[in-house]
Amino acid sequence: MTDQDDSINLLKTLADPKSWGEETSFNYKSAEKSFENIQTNTDGLPPFIRGDEFPPQYELPRRRPIVQDILKRGEIMTLFAASKMGKSWFLQNMATCMAEGIPFLGSETVKSNCLIIDLELSQVDSQDRLWSIALGMGLKAPPRNISLWSLRKHSYDLEMITEVLHSRFAQSDPFDCVFLDPLYLFGTGENFDENSSSCVTELMLELSKLTSQQEASLIVSHHYRKGVMGKESHFDRASGSGAFARFPDVLTTLSDHSLPQHCIFEMTSRSQKGRMPFVIKNQPPVFDLAENADPNAFRRYGDNAPKADLTPEVLLSLIPNDSSVTKAEWFSKARMQGVSENKFDHLLSMIRQSGMVKQVKEDGIILYSRNAGL
Repeated sequence: MTDQDDSINLLKTLADPKSWGEETSFNYKSAEKSFENIQTNTDGLPPFIRGDEFPPQYELPRRRPIVQDILKRGEIMTLFAASKMGKSWFLQNMATCMAEGIPFLGSETVKSNCLIIDLELSQVDSQDRLWSIALGMGLKAPPRNISLWSLRKHSYDLEMITEVLHSRFAQSDPFDCVFLDPLYLFGTGENFDENSSSCVTELMLELSKLTSQQEASLIVSHHYRKGVMGKESHFDRASGSGAFARFPDVLTTLSDHSLPQHCIFEMTSRSQKGRMPFVIKNQPPVFDLAENADPNAFRRYGDNAPKADLTPEVLLSLIPNDSSVTKAEWFSKARMQGVSENKFDHLLSMIRQSGMVKQVKEDGIILYSRNAGL
């Protein structure tokens, strides 16, 4: 690497048609491997890399999106919702769209090889649902790119399932996405406590082994805790430890809407801005966008959810001590207090100018924390 201006190399890269549309085209066939292997030392861990050894930013390998503005290849996504909200239907709709390469709830998808691991429904019931979804979408049959593995009453042993999967993966075409529904059935062991952060983290690490071999995305479903959610942010509603919300790359939720058979979709992503909340018609077999329904007007956060006009100081207090949040996470907490997006941006601008908040950039994401010097 020389000390000269690298702009010439940048222009050469941009002039190469192969570099065009890295994350804008959804017509390509997903590759077996999306990421470059990192060379390791004899201890099995990656080496240190000095800043002057970094490749140019425009040459860094990027995770390709497989569902536009929602999910990238290799990411872990969780779907939280109340019981009987339609989590399984949602995931099966998503898998069908991905397997066909057709839009899912308004988001373009890459045609993908999908595996559904179903722990809850019988094989016949799962197949019947996938037939209904396919026909409801105007398809002649369930897509060939969907594989179903029904394990109800067969095994809920994650270690055994992981071992068998790795063996079968070696003998099959690579999968781009693995759906696991539902998560709670892995917590039936006597030594597992879903309220324990260490137990949940260990479980999520084991789950990540399901797809790490093929760099595939992993999507799992989990339920809300019991009771009225009150004014909680959407990433604070899952039953059990907060590790369920902290571990995944993408957290999505389905929440009640006052319109019958409608629900609110929300998401928080670690690596992208993601889509703003929207309303879904959750009327099986096919889920559709409810384009004219307001995701804020009919939100149910409990009977006594406050509608406060926050001050900069109160907004800053929504960031936990000795912690940091993304802008999306911070706004999600403020929105529970009835603050509009425009009001939030105005308050955030005031906080920045006053120096009350510190912001750092990690993995391309800006994180905010309280300024300890004030």
